[in-house]
Amino acid sequence: MKSSTMIVRILLLVAVSVLVCYYFLSNQVPMPLPFNADWQGSKLASAFAGQMAWLFAVALFIERAVEVVVMAFRDQGADLLDEAETRATGLYDNETKAAATLTGSNTASQADKDTAIKAAEAAQRTLAATREQKVIYRAETKEIALSVGFVLGILVSLAGVRALRGLLADNANPTQLFSVVDIVVTGAMLAGGSEGVHRIANVFTSTMDNLSARQDQSQKNLKNP
Repeated sequence: MKSSTMIVRILLLVAVSVLVCYYFLSNQVPMPLPFNADWQGSKLASAFAGQMAWLFAVALFIERAVEVVVMAFRDQGADLLDEAETRATGLYDNETKAAATLTGSNTASQADKDTAIKAAEAAQRTLAATREQKVIYRAETKEIALSVGFVLGILVSLAGVRALRGLLADNANPTQLFSVVDIVVTGAMLAGGSEGVHRIANVFTSTMDNLSARQDQSQKNLKNP
């Protein structure tokens, strides 16, 4: 197991443990908070779309900032791996063709055929190792991008951009625990970039459309038993 993966799991375990201990040690459970009236009834879809719109805009800025950071530190390595894969692919193709030609030749000696086959196998191993390095490098780059995005999302959320707070009524008095959860959830959502926010919007829209279709069908069934 990679050390970075172990660190992430330990941090998540510590975070969950702190939250659980909070309830047991404080012996308090925060009261439910009132939701905003715009998030009820017919206004639900428009209110959700409005909040997702500005969250989408913030996510776009964070996504671009993450791209700049990743490009500055990771693009050179990615380009070198692409070049290494291109060379390894060309070598593998040449060695494979040479081995096929010698294997099908009646004049070539068995020693030359064996040498060509071994060279082709070595080129194949080199290509496989190069592609594996490229996959690992991409995975590490993605991990770095998500980490940077999460940090930026947390900072933006600390600055005042909150996803869950918009659900509450204006007269609601959020607890400190709610604010912390709001900051973490907003930071994690913004770390997913604009695509993550877009997926949330699509899931909500699809769910609302299905509920509306079922309600319309139920009304038709009541009218035409």
